Order: sequence, then structure tokens, then C-alpha cells
Amino acid sequence: MPASTRDPATVTIERLPDGIVVLAFLVPDHRLNVITERVLRDLDATLDALEAGQPPRGLVLRSARPGSFFAGADLGRIERLADRPPAEIEQACAAGRGIFGRLSEAPWPSVALIDGVCLGGGLELALACDFRIATTSTHTTLGLPEVKLGLLPGWGGTVRLARLIGPGPAVEFAAGGEPVDAAAARRLGVVDACVPEQTALTSARRLIEHAAARAGHIARRRRLAAPIVLDPAERGFLEAVVAAVILGRTDGHYPAPAAILRTTLAGIGADAAEAMRLESATFATLATGDVSRQLVRVFRLGERNRRDPGVGSGDDDASADAATIERPAVVGAGIMGAGIAASHVRHGFEITLVDVNAAVLERSVTGILDEAAWDRAAKRTDPVRALALAGRLRTTTQLSALAAADLVIESVVERTDVKRQVLAEIERTVGPGTVIATNTSTNPITKLATALGDPTRFCGIHFFNPVRRMTLVEVVRGPATTDATIATAVAHVKRLGKCPVVVRDSPGFLVNRLLMPYLHESVEMLRAGIDPRRIDRVARAFGMPMGPLELYDMIGLDTAFYAGLVLDEAFGDRIEASPVIPALVKSGRLGRKTGAGFYLYDAAAGQRAKPARPDEGVAALVAPYALPHRETGDRMIADRLLLPIVLEATRVLDEGIVRDGRDIDLAVIHALGFPAFRGGVLAWADSLGAAEIVRRLEPLADLGVRMHPTPRLADMARRGGRFTAEVDA
Repeated sequence: MPASTRDPATVTIERLPDGIVVLAFLVPDHRLNVITERVLRDLDATLDALEAGQPPRGLVLRSARPGSFFAGADLGRIERLADRPPAEIEQACAAGRGIFGRLSEAPWPSVALIDGVCLGGGLELALACDFRIATTSTHTTLGLPEVKLGLLPGWGGTVRLARLIGPGPAVEFAAGGEPVDAAAARRLGVVDACVPEQTALTSARRLIEHAAARAGHIARRRRLAAPIVLDPAERGFLEAVVAAVILGRTDGHYPAPAAILRTTLAGIGADAAEAMRLESATFATLATGDVSRQLVRVFRLGERNRRDPGVGSGDDDASADAATIERPAVVGAGIMGAGIAASHVRHGFEITLVDVNAAVLERSVTGILDEAAWDRAAKRTDPVRALALAGRLRTTTQLSALAAADLVIESVVERTDVKRQVLAEIERTVGPGTVIATNTSTNPITKLATALGDPTRFCGIHFFNPVRRMTLVEVVRGPATTDATIATAVAHVKRLGKCPVVVRDSPGFLVNRLLMPYLHESVEMLRAGIDPRRIDRVARAFGMPMGPLELYDMIGLDTAFYAGLVLDEAFGDRIEASPVIPALVKSGRLGRKTGAGFYLYDAAAGQRAKPARPDEGVAALVAPYALPHRETGDRMIADRLLLPIVLEATRVLDEGIVRDGRDIDLAVIHALGFPAFRGGVLAWADSLGAAEIVRRLEPLADLGVRMHPTPRLADMARRGGRFTAEVDA
């Protein structure tokens, strides 16, 4: 029988009868294994013990925690390093890298047995081993996501990966930051084999036996430590092409992908030790930069959201009385209802879809299954999977099919009278414990709730279009909605892979209320004679994924018109309905879906169409509503577009629309595409400072109350307050 000891606490050392030693990691106080300072100390001490005693024939590194090899480095450690001098950060990188390097310097071969999540520093640990075996489990994923935190691997990842799979694939893997499954990792050459979990340890032992018998691991180490010689033309082509791709993805706002390219190409021409020093220096530069700080904060916001039950403070794992939904249903097979149904099918639910129009219902089925079976990597639908998923979708024209549902999401046309009628019929059909929700962007939950006998189980679950791509979902609390209803809705939305933000019922909820000032101001500038392409260019230069006029066209001008009416009624002093939008709608210009809006489009390309050029006919429609021309620089255009979002965010905070200001930053990033490298609208406001915002608003004061500082902003400017200091504390 193998002897087993447990010393130190995060590592179990098991000696097998054939002389192979298995190190199994289990990091306490974490849901997944992460590489903490304690793990590094324990690994270092374990290697000391192995070297001092009877040498092992080989070493296997594995996790004792199911589903997690290592999910990366401890984020708290990264945050603490960011405040240290660059030289100290480089030293910390070298220390961790030195411990990992002991695996590739020991006389015995080593194998990383990867079952579950293997990301960031966890993959760097695996790369320091001689060989890697991944299990075929669906939970096994490998990646270097540091780029999403504005960083690059700091423990030798860029160096070892480039020598293992080649510089081109290595840059693509690290600069993209997306994890891959075990089979894809095997095709790339990141792992040496993919095997079932049950045979993984046996395979690792055989690999060690084979390597030890032929000293194959020693020869491999020598090859992977040597410089890589690239033909100058090949290197130039690689650098030019990859740099162009990176610039296209980042618009120059995110320094880490370009740094990964530069560091990898510089490192392949040097020996491994020098290449790793270059990597550490680059890591230190990125870690102390503002982009990384903001991206780490955004990651923290996401982690907090994943723990948040939707009620209470949201800052802990407080349990909530949430029911687990097993029998969901959707009423309405239009674009949104079909998208919501597809999301359920994709995430393993059997879903009932009801629509009284049999033709609409029938037409929706193919699209739902195509969406559900969409392959992100291949960027196309997997027809085999679509066929396999068909059994999860049940369609019917009869509301009686809802009788056994435990959640019903109503998603019919955005007319209050129709929604009220449908909701009342749903309540008469379902059981008393069923949660009833509405997917609406404009209808007040309070008004819709009056159609129900029991409004305590009613809430809004507002998905954004397109459902597959948009991760944010607003869970809207009405005045009678119970905590249990909210907690159930939040938990269910998370099971769909979405990011739920709980908001209090009010016109526009949260996202549309923040969006409309941005859209409205773009049309006001258009009325003042500013070129539409310039307005959109300035917005994109700030970091928005598209300009406001392009966004109008994507949303649909008819949809925007109705949303604008709701907000005009509630906040007409600052978000008044523009006369330009109804004029465009009346002319048949509805945006991408009709091939014309503010811009012209290829109608055959549908929602994927790119703006071809401004629609010259728009100028004639705008002319009757022209405003006096005013000299406007690019920075003032940006201020006019974006500062009203800050002002509206302060009102949202004052009115208690969200439980926590951090939800505002999360929402604008996930729903509006507000640049993550700026940390969200409140973090961006802090980067300017309240006093500077007030100063920038002064020359815009004649535009009306929409440009006047709110009392909260004025107070912060006087006392030097910070938004994120108030909400992140």
C-alpha cells in the first residue's frame, strides 16, 4: 500500500510503489484552487523534502479538488503587487518562476495531470512540468486569461508556450485570453495527451516510465530552453499581421495584447532565462498601469455579482430563499421570446414556448435551435447539436401547457394592455408557487403588477437583444415583489450564464435610463450641424464599441422612439423626445433592419450589416429641426455624449434605483459596451475628478438642465469625494 503524509497543508505527498510521487493540491478557503503565497511556499518546501530524501522516479502534479487544477494566481496578491515599485514586482515574478523552474531542473521527469480548470498561473505551473496530460472531462479547460486583467503571464508562460507550440500560436493563445477544451489544447500542442479521468494517473505513470527510461525529458528541456531561430521575412510577416489583428481588436486602448506580441518575439531570440527576465519586466510595467487596475476592478465586480443573491447588501454569500427552477416557460415567440427560449435550451433546460400565432411559433423553431447550437469557436451553428437539442423545446399555442411551470417569462409585444391581459391569463393557469416575470424594456412593473392577484411573485426579467450575445439581465423589483421572488429570478438568470443586476422599478429601469442621454445628445449635435461620422468616430475613440448614431440604427429607430416617449414622460426636462427620430421613422428609415437609418446598409446582411455611408436624405429630414451651429472640438463632443451619463448615474444613486453603485459600472460595461479599460462610468468619473467634471460642464450650461451638475456631483466637487470610494468601500 502506498504511504501517504500531509505536509504541508496545501499539498498531499503520496509515494506509489513504483517510486513515482504524486503531489495533490487542495487550497483551503477558496472555491477553486488558486496559487497563493502559501501554495508557492508549500511547493518549494515539498521539492526541498524530495531532493533531501529518496529521489522519486518521477513526479505527478494533480489537484485534490474536483473540477479545478488551478484557476490561476490569487487575485489579491496581484492587487497588492500593483502598488509596489516595478523592481519589487519583477523580483516577485522571479521568485515564483524560480519555484516553478525547479520542476524543469530536477533530474526526474514531471507530469501535470490536468482535470478541471487550468488557467493563468495554473497553466504556467503545468508548462513548467515536462509533460501535460488533460482529462476529457467537460470541465477541463486551459487558458492564459491574464490579458483580460491587462497583464501577461509573469511566471514564464509566454516563454515556455512559444517554445512549445511556436511563437505565432502562442501569441494568439495568450493575447486572445480565451480558454480551450482539452481536445483543442491537444491539437495546439499545449498538452501531450487527452485521456478519460479514470485512466489519467495510469497514463501519467506510463509517460514517466517511458521518459525516465530514455531520458527523453532531458532532451526536451534542452530544446525548449534554446532560442528559436526565425527567418527575418517570417518574423516580419508574423509581427505585421498579428500586430494588425491586435490593433483591430483593441483600437490601441489595451496595452497587454501588443505587449504579449513584443515580449514573445523578443524572448524567442534569447535563451529562456533572459526571455523570462524580459517577461517579468513587461509584467511589472503592465501591473502598475491604470488599465490593469481598472480591469482587475471590473473582474472583482464580476466576482461580487456571481456571489450576490440579489437581496441584502450583495457583499457576502448571504443565503436567500431562492427556489431552483426546473420547468421554465416563455410566452411569446417573437425575437426576444425566441432568444430567451434558445438561451434556456443551450443551458440544458427543457423549455415550453407558447404563442397564440401558430405560424410565428413554427417559424421560430429553426432560429431557436440554431441559436442554441451556436459554436462560438467555429462561429457557426453545429447542425448535429441542433438536432440533438430539439427534444428540449416544446411549442404550443395553448396557455394551458403552462400549468406545471415553476417560472413563466412573458415576452409578448411591448403594449401595456396586451401584457396585462396575458399576465392575468398566465396567473389563472399556473400554480400558486410559480414565479411570473415580464421581459420588458419600457413598461413599468408597478403598472403591470396591477393585473395580478398576487403581485408578490411578479418581477421583471429584462433580457437585452440579441440575447445570445448580451450578458446583462435587469431583474426588476416591483413595490410588492418579495425577496424570495428576486432571489429565485437572480439564481435562474445565473444558470443561463448571464449577469443579473437587480434594479428598482422606474422609467427606463437602469440601462435605458443611462443610455438615452447619450443617444439624445448625439441627435442634438446632429441638429447643430455636426457630421454624423465625426460624432461616432469620437465615441469609438473614447472606447465605445460603436457610435451613438450607429447604435440607434442597430437598436432600431422605431424601438428607440417608443423608449424615448417613456423617458420623455418621466424626465422630459432633460431627456426630451427628439423630433428627428419620429421623422426618420415616418420616412421608413428604421435602421439596419430596413437598410437605412442615419446610415445606409446592405439590407441583405440584416443585423450584421456595417454602415456603408451616411444617408444623405437624413439631412433634409433634420433641416426643419436645425439648431444654431456652435464651435465644437472633439473633446467637447465626447463631453456632451458621456458626461450626461455621469449625471444620470448620480441621480440613479440618489433615488436608490440600484442597491450598490458597483452595479452601475457592471451594467454599463456589459449592456452598453462602456470601455472596461475605463472601469465603468463611475470609475471614469473618478479618473477625471468631480471638480474637473463640473468645470467641463460650465461651457455646456446653456444647453439646459441636462448639463447642469447635480447636487451630489457639486457636493463631491467641493469636498473632493470619489464615486468608487463611496461604493467600493
